[in-house]
Amino acid sequence: MKTKVPLSNLVVVAGLLLAACGKPAAAAPIVPEGRVPEGTQPGQLTGLAGCEYQPKGGKAKYIAECGTLTVSENWDKPGARLIALPVVRIPATGQNPAEPVFWLMGGPGGPNITWAPPGWLLAKHDVVMVGYRGVEGTVKLDCPELGRVMKAHTGKDVFSEQARAQYHAAAQECAAGLQAAGIDLSGYTIPDVIQDMEAARVALGYDRIDLFSESYGTRVAQIYAYMRPDSLHRVVQIGVNTPGHFLYDPAVYDSMIRYLSKLCAQDASCSSRTSNLARTMYLVNHNMPKRWLFFNIDPDSVRLATQFMLFGKSDITTIVDVYLAAGEGDPSGLAMANLIMSIMMPSDGGWVLGEYLAVGGTADLPKYGGIDSVSLGNSIMGAPLSELIWPAASEWPLELIPKDLREFQESDVEMLLINGTMDFSTPPTALDEAKPYFHKAQMVLLPEFSHVGDEYTYQQGAFERLITSYYDTGVADSSLYVYEPLSFKPGMSMTLLAKLLVAALIVLPMLLVLAVVLVVRRIRRRGTIRA
Repeated sequence: MKTKVPLSNLVVVAGLLLAACGKPAAAAPIVPEGRVPEGTQPGQLTGLAGCEYQPKGGKAKYIAECGTLTVSENWDKPGARLIALPVVRIPATGQNPAEPVFWLMGGPGGPNITWAPPGWLLAKHDVVMVGYRGVEGTVKLDCPELGRVMKAHTGKDVFSEQARAQYHAAAQECAAGLQAAGIDLSGYTIPDVIQDMEAARVALGYDRIDLFSESYGTRVAQIYAYMRPDSLHRVVQIGVNTPGHFLYDPAVYDSMIRYLSKLCAQDASCSSRTSNLARTMYLVNHNMPKRWLFFNIDPDSVRLATQFMLFGKSDITTIVDVYLAAGEGDPSGLAMANLIMSIMMPSDGGWVLGEYLAVGGTADLPKYGGIDSVSLGNSIMGAPLSELIWPAASEWPLELIPKDLREFQESDVEMLLINGTMDFSTPPTALDEAKPYFHKAQMVLLPEFSHVGDEYTYQQGAFERLITSYYDTGVADSSLYVYEPLSFKPGMSMTLLAKLLVAALIVLPMLLVLAVVLVVRRIRRRGTIRA
């Protein structure tokens, strides 16, 4: 999934939800005429031909092959209607390539044809991207009505009773509209996604494949290993999402914030501003002002912005500075976080909300304990993203995937699991949870790395060695990584940004008035001279 720009997780709110992963979206190949190719059968790949693939917003261009894969809308229902998905294959640049690498993007709710694979990976592997059903191809589970009401309430009253009632109604309306259009919502699940990948593997003539997955994509990879172990050679998982964790847990967040608080205590610049960062964040979240000057502050929207910003190392220091300033009596950064959140929340939610609800709900909804289980309560921050999304999921018509696929299973598939100690999206406890079940898994925990964007951005040479050594030999070499302590000096101060904005709002009108006065005086002077 995802590169990274400071403050990106807030500014492109949807980038990664479970993955705020931040990669630019790709311009996916177009399925011909938006229809299933005539006369095709499930699993048939048609129109595979040379094309130029360029991820949207990226500079890299790849000589690739693009085609259309016909699949069943519901693989468990014989005779189900057909849908079509785009497929991109970028051939390896070297001779005698090893197993191909299939890409699994994070999300859910985002496209899978997104990646700009590095040259060092393409040197030995074909890279294959298959569009995610419900997001790419002939069916897109858009819910614009839900996105609009989320946008309308963000920055104002995002978790009010009125807002929640509208989220419920919009989700219900969206699902009913999609079903009325003939879409079988029960076919948009992780096992169906895996069947799509398998169909592409067979159509492209591959025996076994490698997986490269991140965030939500790691859950797909885990279930892939349960369903089709003989199809897999080696599996890389970055930002590991284990069963039950599509729903964020306030208790886990509290634990992560306390870890961050320990790092603060070891940093001179941070510890000089607070003796206990976790306590400061608790007090700010539970006693947040509703205004700063003429700016509104919605405490729930600020918490939502905070969760997004905790998904990236550089953004963590920015939002920590906001809380430290608020603890010192300056809430201007809170007002700025609220303003940016309200402006930058896309009216479509930033992701394909129907697919997000369908995939996440069918896998983890039984873990949902209601609003009280994810709200602020007596926790440090609550789990605001879950508080925003999961109530809408309760209105979505769901058919749960089999129970054994919703839980851990033992697996002998070779795996490499990579997490950061500061990963607030997929916490590092995932590695401990997975260890008893994945018998051939290697675990790498990177100190002071956050979600998947950090793994791609920081110490890139070490990351290359880690991945290539694992795919080449089955032994992951993490020896090039060196410890880099977290710096609590923000690259950009949101409190300063807020004050500059106020200055601009005051000074610019004054300059405009002054300009008008000068012009009027000049006109009058000219009129007097003429007289």
